Amino acid sequence: MNRAPLNISFKRTLVEDKMTAWNNLVAKISAYQLSDGRDIFTWDLHRHDNFTVQSMYQYLMNQETPFVNNFLWKLKIPLKIKFFLWYLQQDVILTKDNLAKRNWSGSKKCCFCDHNEIIQHLFFDCQHAKIIWRVVQVATGLTPPKSMTHMFRNWLTCISMKQRRLIFVGAAALIWAIWCTRNDLIFEKKIFSSFMPAVFRGAYWLRFWSQL
Repeated sequence: MNRAPLNISFKRTLVEDKMTAWNNLVAKISAYQLSDGRDIFTWDLHRHDNFTVQSMYQYLMNQETPFVNNFLWKLKIPLKIKFFLWYLQQDVILTKDNLAKRNWSGSKKCCFCDHNEIIQHLFFDCQHAKIIWRVVQVATGLTPPKSMTHMFRNWLTCISMKQRRLIFVGAAALIWAIWCTRNDLIFEKKIFSSFMPAVFRGAYWLRFWSQL
């Protein structure tokens, strides 16, 4: 491969772990040199370099399920919340910045403040979200997560798996409460004078989900 910059663009901006994965891929392929010879296709999962369904199946069965997804799907919360969290992890829920990427022409401003709405801002950096996480910190002594990547990967690593699942259910309830409060402001035109409705919602769902 020549040393010219890669002329590649993406529909969505690569951030955090996705950007790291892309840079790692570019670093791996940059060492290879392409020639004008005939291409040869090989399948590394078979001893004769030929593709077989059995070799693919065995490879998939022997792969460890990524911790994030395995942990997420085992949580005792409603299925739609699991999908919501998975969409958050993939950075594809329809916040205003993602809507704009689909040619939506509405305002990109956060409904709680004057900053542009992105996932990181809505759930962590907005003053509304910061106050909610601060309430949780005061009540529980837990340090709030700093981002979705932090919450799904590095947050709570020093806590037992049983406690981690319980705390994560509470975090999921809070995240869902922020999202529903945001939707009420935008679509139902409701007016909230404080952050407390989101806290009450989160507490309600946490009590309800604890019975699952």
